[in-house]
Amino acid sequence: LSVIWFHAPHLPVVASDSDRAAFKNLDPYSQSYFGCIRALDRQVGRLRKHLRQTGLAKNTILFFCSDNGPEGNQSAPGSAAPLRGRKRSFYEGGIRVPGIIEWPDQIPTAVITDFPAVTSDYLPTLLDITGGSLPDERPLDGISLLPLIKNPKLLVRNNPIFFQSANQATMIADDFKLIGKVQNAKTALSNPELYRISRDPSESQDVSSQHPEIVKQMQMKLANWRDSCKNSLVGKDYRR
Repeated sequence: LSVIWFHAPHLPVVASDSDRAAFKNLDPYSQSYFGCIRALDRQVGRLRKHLRQTGLAKNTILFFCSDNGPEGNQSAPGSAAPLRGRKRSFYEGGIRVPGIIEWPDQIPTAVITDFPAVTSDYLPTLLDITGGSLPDERPLDGISLLPLIKNPKLLVRNNPIFFQSANQATMIADDFKLIGKVQNAKTALSNPELYRISRDPSESQDVSSQHPEIVKQMQMKLANWRDSCKNSLVGKDYRR
């Protein structure tokens, strides 16, 4: 198991002269920005080439994704349009990113899926594939993606995706997404917004007033998840 974190194209973007030269017709900042992406692409290519040359590629699983949406302001290029929001936002423009799974032995041809997944799914997926197990009954937020790998037509995710950072939190369940501000550790979200993601990916129509019971149920589940995170933080979920 290997985890590789690439800095590019995170600020500050500084590319080599040779990588900037490929974009010499652009402004100096864009030269470095796209030069960093060029360098990242080359290094990922080196890894994949090595796996093929050593005969390991066929049964090696590669997961690739960004960590969040683009900066998307005047100081840095990038846009998540037509999605709403940008980096550090819990609207889709801040958290929805493309992901790639390469596993030639089990995914022989390219397929595209709209199945919602999150990096918390990596551990359950690897445990499912390898037959591994956890040392205790600790809760896991993710699910195994092996059923999706075997059947790319799957669309329905049976357990929610949660995010919280600073004073904002969100929950995505089925077609609904709840998002709002966290006032303190014990209260529900203030002024929660509810969106139907498949019908409204740009999150332009808040339907919370139309579905008060769904908002209430999602608020409760989000509160339970936040409590679970607190338990994990202080070690209550782990065998001593």
